[in-house]
Amino acid sequence: MPIPAKTDLDKAALLRESWLADLPDDVIAEAAACGSLRLYADSELVHARGDACDGFYTIASGSVRFTRATADGHTTTIAVMERPNWFGEISMFDGLPRTHDGHASGPSILLFHARTDFNRLLMRHPAIYERFARMLALRLRATFDLVEEAAVAPLAQRLARRLLELAQLQPSAMSAAVIPRGREVPLTQEELGHLLGKSRQSIAKQLRLWEHDGLIQTNYGRVFIEDPAAITAIAYPEGRRRRPAPSAAATVIPASATDPAMPLKDIS
Repeated sequence: MPIPAKTDLDKAALLRESWLADLPDDVIAEAAACGSLRLYADSELVHARGDACDGFYTIASGSVRFTRATADGHTTTIAVMERPNWFGEISMFDGLPRTHDGHASGPSILLFHARTDFNRLLMRHPAIYERFARMLALRLRATFDLVEEAAVAPLAQRLARRLLELAQLQPSAMSAAVIPRGREVPLTQEELGHLLGKSRQSIAKQLRLWEHDGLIQTNYGRVFIEDPAAITAIAYPEGRRRRPAPSAAATVIPASATDPAMPLKDIS
């Protein structure tokens, strides 16, 4: 069970850089006041697929890994999200159970808004509804792209797109937040294979080619994108890139906000 986090973390500052960016200070202060910070240990369950919706989460520190079991018993990682990402809104809006398992990846602190508090914020501040409508529309577009590319795109293109999304260099169907700098993808080659419906050997062969060309580095179950521009050219050869909507529904985080010198992405 998560425990209340004893920290001086600024909840208002977190909300200001995530799903309440650019909204008035009084809205942010109200949301900060009704949210509680929870501490999760490494690998601790945040919520399970099929759980009833109890609230909405914003990542304050650490990260959360979202997975789903496949028909053959494998666990597929769908996304790994860090601050200032948020998750849980699908179940908040449709009232249906959670769609994925979510586990803390390393010690993590989450800002939790109970369903009653979240709904009260929506009722009192309709601008938040517009914020989430834009975000969900972006993710629907991304989902259509996923369906299309699964049918026609070659492996190299599909893998490049997933790496950019998992590294938070491009928005995805799961996460609209984007951090425009090189990032690690904390997935093994086997996990990437499950995600794309391909064998580990096929993924390893493509990654070796890119590593030989200096585009990526692989190390202990992680892929680091050394040349985001080159990977982007492979992912979007026609020059079309998914772009976040012009609101905090698709937050673009400046590199200065996420550099290692400073404090440390939808899933329902």
